[in-house]
Amino acid sequence: MLPSAPPRGVLASTPLVRIWVSHLWVSHLAALALYLLLTVLFTWPLALNLASAIPGDGFDGWQNYWNLWWIKQALVDRLSSPLAVDLLYAPTGVTLYFHTLNPFNGLSTLPVQLAWGLIPAYNAVVLFSWVLGGYGMFLLSRWVLLTQGGGGPAGWWGPFMAGLVYTFSPFHMAHLLGHMQVMSLQWMPFYSLALLRSLERARLGRPWRRSAGLAGLYLVFTGLCDWYFVLYLFLFTGLALLWFWLATPGGPRLAGLVRLLWPPLLSGLLFALLLSFWLIPMVGEALRFRFMVRPSADLYILSASVSDFLIPSRLHTLWRPESFTWIGNQIAPVSERTVAIGYVALGLAAAAWFWARRSAGFWLLVAFSFALLALGPQMHWGNIGWEQIPPAVQRGEEVASSSPYGLLNQLIPFMRISRSVSRFAVMVQLSLAVLAGLGGALLLRRLRGGWSAGVAALLLALLIFEYWVAPYPLSPPDTPAYYHELAADPDPRALLNLPMNYDRPGYLLYQTVHGKPLTTAYISREDPRTLVERLPLLQHFRHLGPDILADDPVAVAPSLLADLGVGTVVLDRYKMPGGEERSYTEALASAIFAGQSPLYADERITVYKVAEPVAARPYLGLGALHWGPLQTEGGRRSRTLLGSPAELQIYHPPAQGEVTLHYRSAAGATPLLRVAGDAELLATTGSDGTLQVDLAAALAVASARQLPLNPLTLQIEIAGDGNVAVEQIRLSWR
Repeated sequence: MLPSAPPRGVLASTPLVRIWVSHLWVSHLAALALYLLLTVLFTWPLALNLASAIPGDGFDGWQNYWNLWWIKQALVDRLSSPLAVDLLYAPTGVTLYFHTLNPFNGLSTLPVQLAWGLIPAYNAVVLFSWVLGGYGMFLLSRWVLLTQGGGGPAGWWGPFMAGLVYTFSPFHMAHLLGHMQVMSLQWMPFYSLALLRSLERARLGRPWRRSAGLAGLYLVFTGLCDWYFVLYLFLFTGLALLWFWLATPGGPRLAGLVRLLWPPLLSGLLFALLLSFWLIPMVGEALRFRFMVRPSADLYILSASVSDFLIPSRLHTLWRPESFTWIGNQIAPVSERTVAIGYVALGLAAAAWFWARRSAGFWLLVAFSFALLALGPQMHWGNIGWEQIPPAVQRGEEVASSSPYGLLNQLIPFMRISRSVSRFAVMVQLSLAVLAGLGGALLLRRLRGGWSAGVAALLLALLIFEYWVAPYPLSPPDTPAYYHELAADPDPRALLNLPMNYDRPGYLLYQTVHGKPLTTAYISREDPRTLVERLPLLQHFRHLGPDILADDPVAVAPSLLADLGVGTVVLDRYKMPGGEERSYTEALASAIFAGQSPLYADERITVYKVAEPVAARPYLGLGALHWGPLQTEGGRRSRTLLGSPAELQIYHPPAQGEVTLHYRSAAGATPLLRVAGDAELLATTGSDGTLQVDLAAALAVASARQLPLNPLTLQIEIAGDGNVAVEQIRLSWR
């Protein structure tokens, strides 16, 4: 969708310039070529390492690298849906509905991956996103400028500057550190242009379906990159509808509103139909569970401060790393708090407002609205630190907010699933890029003689200097050589990577080499239905100490690892440079494999092969739902029951034994036990704060009802009002 060629302007003073700006395809190809050249320069030395490294800090980038690999595995090698994976969190697997899979990038670069490999495919995404992002903004700005009668050289240079402001902005360059879904912002200006064209045509009574259909298609592409951006474009659509309706000649009328509603309704219907395979299960999961909703503290930590918009780029080559501590958000990752607009862009936007208020008004409204949202639930002018976050929020409580973001969060279903609030700034950058292009073009049109070329060159130089980030950090894969040997191992069992006190995307990188299932992994939203937080041994490695289950991790390890299907354990010392994570993890691993020689060892990793257990040993496990996070206070560990029923599972239950539950409660609340699938309560004994159930009785009930015996599942319900915090669960048998 290209706007018509601009008319030859009076400023096209040389034959070369006249040909350049008047020939439609040459002018567009010139823009694309220059955006490609600038992408090479801004990401330098990536061009020298297209097959050996990816840009970024070596963390989230490997998750997105794995995404590309998994798309190929699912669609080419397995002929299955990529939205569920059995290679992560084995043996349960996990769905990827709320994972930042960005399948558009995996699909679009699949030919590159098949021909040259994963690293070139990843870097192809970078080149594609930056070039097409700039070009999309070039088209949008050009269309806005044509409404002002803009032609001549200014009608090319202004939109070109708009594309530069958008695609090489500090926001975009910061997310090149590893957030592929966020760096894929190229479809947003295309959608904006198609939507605005459809609304303009509908208002004038002209055919609008083609533009609305294109808007729907671009919205689908956006959804296949990042759901955050879909939310932003829905809000943008609402603002555009309101603006067009209020600006209707003769005043806003209901009939005019209905006419304007048809284009976005068609776009939305196309979007919903084409992505229904993903949207329907997402909505179903969101209605049943809350694991995709992050703690409310994230909304404060990942918000922007007003100062973050107004300081220079934190990633600028001349200022970093000292710029990481400049005024603004002090606790979010640097990629989430780098939202600087740029002084040249602000100056050009001010010029657009001064010379073309009618055209600039809508874009200023969008910029201001999204800037307010990016400030999050609590507005800050200067620093954001832990001391600025309400204590109740830090305790995990939900606190009502009257900010624009807080109010919108209450009105829009499922908006609370999003957490990185500062990313609303992408729409601020989009709007100000349009304004910068408009302001730059209007400025150049007012100049005479050779001044326009000199000023255009100066503006471009200033923009490039202000946004400059090269040399950009690169991350070559650090895959240990052993994983190539593991790939040839015929043992199909899973791999347990240690340490695992937090999820590390590097393990996903290694899986692209060895291809074995992983017991623990890294996805965007932790799913409680996986087993990492539910079983002893895994809990010990996770929390570097015991959880509420009183099982001996060394004693249960053989049975538990066998049940999980783990065949190999890899201890990676580079992933735990020191401290408790190293001392505890190494000590527990050594105790589990005491007397057993490693299968492989070097200065970095130690590998153990898991033997089959001599006999199955009973152990406990937590159910997937209604268990709160592990809390430690004064040396006492506990998990609060967040609802009923919470489940407790006994693996390899002994014929004779007891399960004892130690708890504390408020307001007389008491836990009750029943066998899952049976309506009758189990008889229990114990004093205040202790509950004991006889396993023989529970097994008898399960057998009589033909319910599963391994694991035997008990349900814990709460009688009375108040919270129940479980401090320990112990299994004993005779």
